[in-house]
Amino acid sequence: MLPAWPPFLERLRFVAACQLISRHTASPRDVSRKNSETKEAVMAGISAAQQHQEDLEVALWDAPSPRPEASARYEVAAVDADGNDQAVGNKAAGDGSSLPDLGPLSAFGTWESVASTIMHRAVAISDFNPESEVFDPVSWNNYLQKFSTMPFFLSYTSDQRDANISSLSLEKGVNAVDDLLKNILAPAAWEGVLTSIQKIGQLALESEGKTQKQSNQQTGVLSRRSSRLYLGVVRTMVEMKYKSGKGYEQLEQTIVVRRGYGELDFEKCKRSASKILEWDSKNVDEWEKGTGSYHKPPNNSPAWGK
Repeated sequence: MLPAWPPFLERLRFVAACQLISRHTASPRDVSRKNSETKEAVMAGISAAQQHQEDLEVALWDAPSPRPEASARYEVAAVDADGNDQAVGNKAAGDGSSLPDLGPLSAFGTWESVASTIMHRAVAISDFNPESEVFDPVSWNNYLQKFSTMPFFLSYTSDQRDANISSLSLEKGVNAVDDLLKNILAPAAWEGVLTSIQKIGQLALESEGKTQKQSNQQTGVLSRRSSRLYLGVVRTMVEMKYKSGKGYEQLEQTIVVRRGYGELDFEKCKRSASKILEWDSKNVDEWEKGTGSYHKPPNNSPAWGK
């Protein structure tokens, strides 16, 4: 017969065994939560691990943009605030094609309002103000970073075009935007976007600054086409000069027109419904009206060419 364990060793063995069981035994609350998450993932047609990954992507994206590190502050300070302004406009358009059922996002009424709420969230967490004419280079860049990394896109595309413009002819600039947007816009929707661009142009002409300034311009686009929903941003920078008796006009220059757009992933939005419903809702009409150029008349200069 083996000798009996001393009492103090027997107690240690008992405690160790309890700890081992505790490490491998989930509490009723943990089991319930895990079962619930697994059930939701199965109902969504993805694994629980994939659902966790998507939740993490959304949570990381939803974190506010950080302020610049010390190494970047010199570059930020070098931007001439008085020599820069911004002009922003938004336009929603569509061809009337059908989109999937909203499911748990039915409170929004339309997929366009889901998309505009997500874009408004990007505005909020980047501290970007599309209604302001004041140019903040940090928030300007942060917004594009948040927009381009939205976790609700099936895919994201960015590219650019060069265009020569002057105060006498803006047509090549307009053609560059048209060329960049034609694959996501229904043909009949272009006129509405052009009107938005002309409103941005009018705001840029009216914004007071230095004798010579850089106008940072952005057009936001929300487009339904062929049963898909696209979210887009077009940006350019235009050098302008003030002339007595005439006001600001565009200098002869080559501008770079940059476009970025993504196709909305409807199913992923549904799987993230609980998070999206927490955000400040912004329907598509409010999104269009929430820019500095919305209340401006479209500029009617013959330089537009069309």
